Amino acid sequence: MILFLRSNAEANTVITTPVATIVAPRATAKYAQLARAVRVIVPWYDLQADPEKFGQLLLQVAAGDPVCLALLERAGQVWGMDFSIHAGAFRAANVQKHYLKQLQIWLSPLSGNLGHKDAHRPTVDAQFTRLWEGYGLKKGDLNAVAALPFFKTLKVGGRRDRIQFYRNVTEAARALIGEVTSWPSRTIEKISMLYLLGSPGLVTYQRAMLAAVVRAMAQAQGPLQLNYAMWEYLPYYLRGNPGELTDVGTARPRVLGAIHHCLSESPATVALASAETIEAFRALDGGKEFNRWRLLPPVVRCQVLLSDLARMFPWRGNNGRHQRFEFPQARLDGLPSLAGFAAWGSTMEAHAEPTPHDPGRDFPHAAGWTRHEFCPNVVSSRLMLAPLYAGTSGHTQGRISAWSQFAQHHQGLAAVPVGMVISVGYSVLWRLYYDKRTTSFHTLFEAIQGSHVDAAARDLRNVARIDGDVLWNTVLDNAPTGKIDVRGFWTACVNLFKKPGPFLPRHLKLEISKARAFVTKACPGSVIPRWNRTEDADVTGSAVAVWDGDQNLDAFREEEVWKFLVETFSPPPGASSASTGLPAASSAAVAPSPALPPGQPTASDLDKIASLIGDFL
Repeated sequence: MILFLRSNAEANTVITTPVATIVAPRATAKYAQLARAVRVIVPWYDLQADPEKFGQLLLQVAAGDPVCLALLERAGQVWGMDFSIHAGAFRAANVQKHYLKQLQIWLSPLSGNLGHKDAHRPTVDAQFTRLWEGYGLKKGDLNAVAALPFFKTLKVGGRRDRIQFYRNVTEAARALIGEVTSWPSRTIEKISMLYLLGSPGLVTYQRAMLAAVVRAMAQAQGPLQLNYAMWEYLPYYLRGNPGELTDVGTARPRVLGAIHHCLSESPATVALASAETIEAFRALDGGKEFNRWRLLPPVVRCQVLLSDLARMFPWRGNNGRHQRFEFPQARLDGLPSLAGFAAWGSTMEAHAEPTPHDPGRDFPHAAGWTRHEFCPNVVSSRLMLAPLYAGTSGHTQGRISAWSQFAQHHQGLAAVPVGMVISVGYSVLWRLYYDKRTTSFHTLFEAIQGSHVDAAARDLRNVARIDGDVLWNTVLDNAPTGKIDVRGFWTACVNLFKKPGPFLPRHLKLEISKARAFVTKACPGSVIPRWNRTEDADVTGSAVAVWDGDQNLDAFREEEVWKFLVETFSPPPGASSASTGLPAASSAAVAPSPALPPGQPTASDLDKIASLIGDFL
């Protein structure tokens, strides 16, 4: 849910009057934190009780904001659809529909978490005392909002758990415009993660890192000693217990068993695997933990271990100053102009403060969901149409730091691009297997920026590419030194899968089905979660709804129907952009588009027909 903060000496006009700032100085906050004694929490519905009218208000703000205007123009250029705004709404029906869907999630009182692991309840009454009561919100108001027809189709259990704290409507407008303009990017990101999930190149490097640990533990002089009780992710994926506190006797056989099992799956590392250790691992809790573990694809299993091992080393990693992608200040100050955008230079900058826009300790999860919309990195990232959630990742940087120290103490990692492997591996784990209903997570674009803290010099230009390993090959192509070219890699991902035009969403639906088919073949017996179909708010881990081969076949069958319908009823040239999503002559155009010929089916009509026929078949 969107909440605003102000001082008790201010009126709500300080929230509703748009601000003209484009970007704040690097790593500084636009607003200072408010002391609890003077802080007033203003829910969005106190500004405008009707959610759709509140959405119109934000679009009116966006229409006059230079950052939002630049994002809308970029989206039109890249996606080949009309993202222009007219009269408080998006012109294109499919874009407006997606905007309203996002408003549902962002405005619902049932979508938000301020630090409570069990805050996911289906009613306001069930969650009120554990969530909203301490912040002065009224149960009656929340119930009335949740009962509005606008929220009727929101799935409570499967929703993304988000909460946003802002000081001004300009921030909220930029965030939502960023969400809408990166709408196709989110699918492209997921497609990319599915291909990396089945990547033989990535998992080979991951196993090489695990193998180096086993060798270091077995060396005669100064063997590596692990603090097994420092595990973090492993107990969740083995036992369903996130952040479980434990002792060495409980953790040790599970950590070692998981490591040796991963090594046993490759001819290159099987000689290091202990059959005895694996058998002991299989027998734990009657085999339940091992059975749950092997449902995860190898890339995810290895990443869980690489993450936890970094915490178990005798030394600790340093998150350091966040490495962040930015366009030049002069370019950002000149927005909404995008003149010569393709030739804009970009740099990686070190930010001293990871979350300068943090609303305060009273809101422990809010900093994870709320991006600093005046930060040069955030504005630059949104101009790349990149999905943003939790921001650049100190978690990633800290683990890279710990593994870099391992490489200084022990052999085996000289040829391994540690920063690349960890940042990309985290992207896969978080995007596909992290419970998004609990807290925020870092996107691919955010996580890969952490690869720039890996100071080791490497030359990856001659590393052999693996036929069919399309995404890992793309990573290698854009990281010749081990540091990922953030702009180049992200642009390559977009270009791999986009097909600009009115049917882009349909095209991406087919591409993601192809990616699922790829990974189910590459990782037989593994599960791919469907978090948005997991409606039971208490279900976690591998018990969530999953994709299977039959569902992929359904998607391909529907695509065949769709192609037939498009060939038969394809809207003619000059059809209305408001109906089809076709690009307008200019993103700044305000005149109404011509109507479709009577009886001509729209893209939305064809989507509905294809889905219905697909369900029947």
